[in-house]
Amino acid sequence: MTGKKVYLAISTGGIYSEGPMKQMDFTESYLRSVLGFLGMTDVKVFRIEGLAIPNLKDKALEKAISAIKVS
Repeated sequence: MTGKKVYLAISTGGIYSEGPMKQMDFTESYLRSVLGFLGMTDVKVFRIEGLAIPNLKDKALEKAISAIKVS
């Protein structure tokens, strides 16, 4: 399965891509490992985070869509 481009869409209730909870982000590293084992190393990750945090959930979708448009 080498040479395949993979897009990961990760959704979480908290913020795991940065800050104190970054060390608890097992989703991306696990999926990259499994995909790498299968020969897929060209991986692009898109995240929507903070959906369980009242102050952030309203802007989470906007931020995720902006990240996709930039890519």
